[in-house]
Amino acid sequence: MRLVRSTGAIGLALATTTMLALPAHAEPSSPQAGGGVEFSIPDIRSGRVTDVATFSVKTEESAPGAQSLAAAKSPTGTLAILDRSMLSQGITSAANTSFVDLSWEAYAKTAQYGISRDGKVIASLAAGVSNFRDTSVVAGTSYRYNVVPLDADTDAKARMWSMNVRVPVAPATGEDSARSLQTQAASEVRVMAAASTTTVTWVTFIPQSRIDGPPVGCDYGSGYQYGGDGHGYDWTSPSYRTAVSAVIDWGSKSVNGNVSIGTTHVYRNGALVAQKTAAANDSGAKKMGSGSNYVDVRMVTHSGNPFCHLNAIDGAFSIHLTQGGNYSIFSGNHRQMPNHYVYIYNGGRVTDVYKRDAVSPLCLAGSILCELANFYGSGSF
Repeated sequence: MRLVRSTGAIGLALATTTMLALPAHAEPSSPQAGGGVEFSIPDIRSGRVTDVATFSVKTEESAPGAQSLAAAKSPTGTLAILDRSMLSQGITSAANTSFVDLSWEAYAKTAQYGISRDGKVIASLAAGVSNFRDTSVVAGTSYRYNVVPLDADTDAKARMWSMNVRVPVAPATGEDSARSLQTQAASEVRVMAAASTTTVTWVTFIPQSRIDGPPVGCDYGSGYQYGGDGHGYDWTSPSYRTAVSAVIDWGSKSVNGNVSIGTTHVYRNGALVAQKTAAANDSGAKKMGSGSNYVDVRMVTHSGNPFCHLNAIDGAFSIHLTQGGNYSIFSGNHRQMPNHYVYIYNGGRVTDVYKRDAVSPLCLAGSILCELANFYGSGSF
């Protein structure tokens, strides 16, 4: 997943999502703030972190996500709930009643990262550190952590992550600690399996009610206006230029793609003079691959203005989603006209993934006037 390559790119990238931009001037904290990390990716991959099988819960053990969220034991014997649903994307979390461990795969040995929790910066790590332990946690509380590269402008391989982590509660009096964690992990898996489908939607829209036609490149140029959609980033609005959605069925791991193109209206002096709907043949969503608890989806939008012949609403991205509720866009870009909005609908809840304002209506006149922007985004839904 590449970040936008521009001055202050990391700030721009995070400002257009719900994440928090970390100040570049922050002083590095201790390499492993809050204590040593025991659940690291190297130990997970090597098998030094092991699952704890204290008892059998058939429903949860067979449910999607059961193998990626479970009670586990570190090499030193510490117990925690380990979430490896995003291991293939380069990040894991582990939570005990007294700490949260985050571990990730850095893009370079000298990479420097910052950590935010629920929108507040809590650490700026020294260069080369790729893990973090948070000991200022409250049992039974859920937190959203962002892991942000502070020097992203210098390397196109830099990426950011976001993870939702629930801190388990202490075992009841007389209850075995491992059994308690296993029970809580099973409960979370049950919640994961509650939503049978997840929908990713990508819409493009013109926020103005009308925009002036460009001087060149269109059948109706200066003196004409093109109808817009007249709204902001509102997932409930029925008006858009293009809409592509991917409905993921977690039971079958299938992906059903849907495409809709809004009609283009042309006005002169307030009167409608022409209208036409572009073809949707080159837009769509399809499954790239899947595993026991994840699906990878490719989404493509390509739709020209039926009255303009040198440019089109154009872009594509690939996204990794887990049934446990994590996502990561790992490639993609788009032309910067009109506004672009990606969101996820899951079990009645809507999560904003990506928002990008249009650069200029001059993009209607030709691609040379409309630069590409990179998609980015990682988080939980």
